[in-house]
This record gives sequence, C-alpha cells and structure tokens, in this order.
Amino acid sequence: MRVALLYALALTREFRWTLVALAVAVIVGTILFWITPHEALGGERPSVGLALLCAWMALLSQSVVASRPETWYLAAVTALYPLVGVLVIGEGVVRLALLLVSRRQGEKEWMRVMASTYRDHVVLCGLGHLGHRVLEQLAAAGTPVVALERVENARGMARARELRVPVLVRDMKEDQALIDAGIPHARAIVIATNDDMGNLEVALDARRMNPGIRVIMRLFDQQIADKMAKAFNVDVAFSSSALAAPLVAAMSLQSRVLSSCLIAGTQYVTAEVEAKPGSALPGRPVADVERQFAARLLHHGRPSGESVESLIAAGDALVFHVPATRLADLAAAGKPPA
Repeated sequence: MRVALLYALALTREFRWTLVALAVAVIVGTILFWITPHEALGGERPSVGLALLCAWMALLSQSVVASRPETWYLAAVTALYPLVGVLVIGEGVVRLALLLVSRRQGEKEWMRVMASTYRDHVVLCGLGHLGHRVLEQLAAAGTPVVALERVENARGMARARELRVPVLVRDMKEDQALIDAGIPHARAIVIATNDDMGNLEVALDARRMNPGIRVIMRLFDQQIADKMAKAFNVDVAFSSSALAAPLVAAMSLQSRVLSSCLIAGTQYVTAEVEAKPGSALPGRPVADVERQFAARLLHHGRPSGESVESLIAAGDALVFHVPATRLADLAAAGKPPA
C-alpha cells in the first residue's frame, strides 16, 4: 500500500502542470460549447455532459455535434484544440511511458520522482563499505531512506535496489542533488564517504538548507572529528576506525564481542562471557560482579535454557555491557586460573 501510494503521489506531482493545462482546456471548451445553441440540436444548447464530450473530442480532432462550427469562438476551438491535444496529451503520454519503463529498469528518472515524495526520511550519502551497512541497518529499522552515490557501480547499489531504496547517481556536493534527495524535508543526513572535505562541505550545505536537520558525518581522525563537530554545529562527527578499534581489541580477549558504542566519551562493548568451572565468577551474586567491573548484565542463561537473575553458576552464559577498558578483567574472571 505504501509503494502504491508513493507511486500515485509521484505521478501526480510529476504531471501536475500537464493535468492543470488539460483541465483548463476542457473546462473552457465545455463552457463555450454549453453556452452556444446548435442547429444539430434543433437550436438548443447541449447539456453539460454533451458539452464536456464535445470539448474532449475537440482535443482529439473529432466533432460530436456538427462538422461546421456555429460561432467564431467555436471555430477557434476547433482549429486550436487539436494542437493543444497533441502538445498536452501527447507529451503526457510519452512522459508517462518513459517513467513506467524507467520504473521497471530502476533508472534515474524514476528514482528522482520517487525521492521527491519522501518526507521525514534519512538522506544517506555514499554506498561504499560503510554506507551500505548503514543502509541495511536503517532499512531493518523501517526508516525511509534516499541515497546519494556518485559511482554507478558502487558496492551498495545492488543492495539498495533489493531494498527498493531510491538512489540518485549524483555528486552529493551539488546543491540540486541534495534538494532532489529531499534535504529540506529530511529528518537526518548521514555522510559516509571517505572524502573528509567533501563530507564537511555537504554537512554545511545540509545545515544551510534545513537548519533543523540532524547531521551525522564521517571523518578519518576522531580528534579532528570532535573539533569539527563543535566548530561547525555538526550533531555527530565520527571516525569509523576509532569506533572499530575498541571492538577489534576486545575480540582478542577470548570473549564473544557482540557490539560496541560510545557513551559520554567512554567506549563500551557488549560481550558474552562464560563462567567456566573453577573461575572467579561461579557462586557470586550478579550485583556483586556488576559493581566490580562497572558493568550491566543484559542476559543470564544456563546451558539448559533456563533464564536466571541471582547467583552465577558454572557454565552460565553471561552477556555484559561493560566499558572496553574493563572487558579484559571481566573475561579473565570467567576463566579458571592457569
């Protein structure tokens, strides 16, 4: 239903001037035919329905009431309306056919039309290694996305087509490209290319076009990213390498690391730790372990599938949210001494 509604809105918006011109021509023709008595009708005026039919058929070079016009203005209608019909109806039919073909083939024209209908969406700049993963997360969350990508065969283009996400193959640094992607109506923009200066330029352009938009920008160096965020009113400036470093380091600690995040300047990881027999964890209350390692237990499961909340037993699977700097100590506590 959502796709069908977007399709109808897109067509209406794309052909709005064609529809207005056609409506004006039909209304004017209907009035002129309706106010004129016709010999073929015994000197009577036609009904509104018949006058409407006459005006429409005049656009198609067809006569309904009489072959000879009754007045000079009907003669003008008879002479000019076929030309209007060719220009308005013919042009509309050709454009509609091109749009339908481009819809099936996922071409640029249809992508531009679809993007113009989006509201309260996220604009994603770049579908490379980082961008296509961000796209998958946004799509999984049900967030509407319009993507901008300069390279037609970028890594995430195929995935974007599978997810039916409009992708404009344009340079994100062009103002018109951002406008076509719906920046004035977007809730956020995620700039995920590896061009630091280009990312900063787009961040400033997005803020200029939509002062209320949330700007998330990728930069190579986290220290520079922090300074840029404060200096240029960017909501979030991040370094993907800085975000990944604690996660990679944690993976070497013989614990199953699930994710990482930055909270108030502190890097946290979510990791699974097994309380092995003979280690320091079995027999201890959960609250005691949380206090010692500044952690929070997210899941506590037994091999039997039982979920518990009190004491830790040997063999329990524990999922903790813990500062990255404390993960090594927590992982060591789950292993028996050498």
